[in-house]
Amino acid sequence: MFYGEKALRSGYYDEAKQNFEEAYEKNKTPEALMYLAMVDYKTNNLDSAESLVREAEWMGSVNYHYLRVLGYKALILLKKNSDEGLEALDQYVGFYASCDPLMSIQEVRRMAQTSNIDMPLLEKLIEEQVSWFENDVELYWSSGVGYYDARSFFGGSFRFHGGGIFH
Repeated sequence: MFYGEKALRSGYYDEAKQNFEEAYEKNKTPEALMYLAMVDYKTNNLDSAESLVREAEWMGSVNYHYLRVLGYKALILLKKNSDEGLEALDQYVGFYASCDPLMSIQEVRRMAQTSNIDMPLLEKLIEEQVSWFENDVELYWSSGVGYYDARSFFGGSFRFHGGGIFH
């Protein structure tokens, strides 16, 4: 997965796809499917991207990558069909709003409510929001502190254990 993520960030989509396919063959994880969907989205293979992201969503609704799944599901469906995409974007906003969101959630919420979608901006905002969320979760896992430490006064509504999200 590490090499696939690195290749994806660098824009080496063929290499990324190969790494994610190998990761999925070994472990059958929703994360590998989600990253495969991202590669297909970035290479405009939207039918495959939709199929993969839907399977990842079905497999991993308690996984910490679930926010990324919801975000890319919205992006994929917005490119394919605005009505389904708007519903998916609404689902993303609803889930993210409960995860200590960045203030940019207001911009995403406005796009969802007005149906006035600026795709380049939306892609940027979703990637930023998801990355912050995943980094916060990884900080909690590595140090035991942070927003998702329910022992703190400001602790989030979620607890993480073994890669899963629990209320």
